[in-house]
Amino acid sequence: MNIRHVLGVLLALLASALLVFFGVFSFKEKTARIKPVVPPYDIFWCSTDEQCSVVDRIGCCPCSQGGAQAAVTKWHRDELRLFLKSACKPPPVCVQLDLCRSDAQARCVKHRCTVVYEVKKKEDRP
Repeated sequence: MNIRHVLGVLLALLASALLVFFGVFSFKEKTARIKPVVPPYDIFWCSTDEQCSVVDRIGCCPCSQGGAQAAVTKWHRDELRLFLKSACKPPPVCVQLDLCRSDAQARCVKHRCTVVYEVKKKEDRP
């Protein structure tokens, strides 16, 4: 092997190492600025069905745009709305698929607000 080949290989390895280093470094810089957000801890807590309410948005997309419905404690609806407003920046791209169900009902099950759906009887089905 001649010295030019060795120098060429060493320079190629050094250039590759630098590219990997700067790629990882820029990724770390971008992700280090993202702070996790946590919803209010008692947003789903309940003791009776009357304390629960169905909301059409539990994530960044509403159920009319591919998101999900959920049941939350009535007095935390505004907190959830404000939380999602700050947590969903920049606004995501939502799928234009309506997943809202009109038969969704909020129930308190084991001290947690839960969405339940009306069960159709066999004779009610088409």
